[in-house]
Amino acid sequence: MRGRPHGFKILYLRRFSQVITLAVIVVVPLLSMNPYDWSPSRLVQGHLPPPTVMPVSGDTWAFRISNFSLLHPVAFIEEVLSAKVIYVPALVAVAIPLLLTVIFGRVFCSFICPAGFIFELNQKTNGLMKKVGLQRDLYVRDLRLTFLVLLLILGVVLSVPVISLFDPPHVLGRELIYLFTHHSLSISGTGLLVAILLYETFFTKRTWCGSICPSGGALSEMGRLRILRISMDRDACTLCQKCNEVCPYFLEPMRLAEEGGFDWTKCDNCGLCRDHCPTGAIKYTLGYKGS
Repeated sequence: MRGRPHGFKILYLRRFSQVITLAVIVVVPLLSMNPYDWSPSRLVQGHLPPPTVMPVSGDTWAFRISNFSLLHPVAFIEEVLSAKVIYVPALVAVAIPLLLTVIFGRVFCSFICPAGFIFELNQKTNGLMKKVGLQRDLYVRDLRLTFLVLLLILGVVLSVPVISLFDPPHVLGRELIYLFTHHSLSISGTGLLVAILLYETFFTKRTWCGSICPSGGALSEMGRLRILRISMDRDACTLCQKCNEVCPYFLEPMRLAEEGGFDWTKCDNCGLCRDHCPTGAIKYTLGYKGS
């Protein structure tokens, strides 16, 4: 039975959330920056104003507002393994992000991650390169969990957290702090972000998020048994293939009609398949239906 398309687009909600998050990680270091040539002696002599102290700090990896803190689930795991101790305040700080992941799945990647937002917009550049013949598809198999395990082992051995060095949203936040406070950028952080953008411009789109990102891979496993997920009304589906065309991770949402045919570990509940379904056959539903 042919249905009607959904009125409200999830994309609008995602864009609002992504823009707000990006604005926060830009504004926080911008407002809290101190002169890069600040020194106590110059302050005493009255040459410089007192350093700014803001009650807000951090980025998507760890964020604090006064005494309230939020911690990325992967940051918590890495902290515990590298330090070999469980810090109770960190356990409290990770509770809300972890709960959201269990309920909604890998929505951090689709609704919050500012780097993912930039990579998503870069898909248009990839499409332009494809039209002029400068784009080539070069698929990379899913290495997210392998990369995650290797970095966790390295962190345990070195007693130093290393996953954050390969987490684009945290790298972006760190580079903004460098830029506003020290008027400089790091070669490693800027190089990582530029390399991802260049690869996804001239080769396969969303390769980092879908096949390499270690923190995204961990969130995928944590959210595998999500409560909120997309589903398909088989009777309303007209086999138009539009959902398959817009999926950024090539998951072919039409497989939702097949038992066990859809890869839930990569789906981030972005809602693009739902938004583009002309009959409203794809929608969000509550309840665990198996992975």
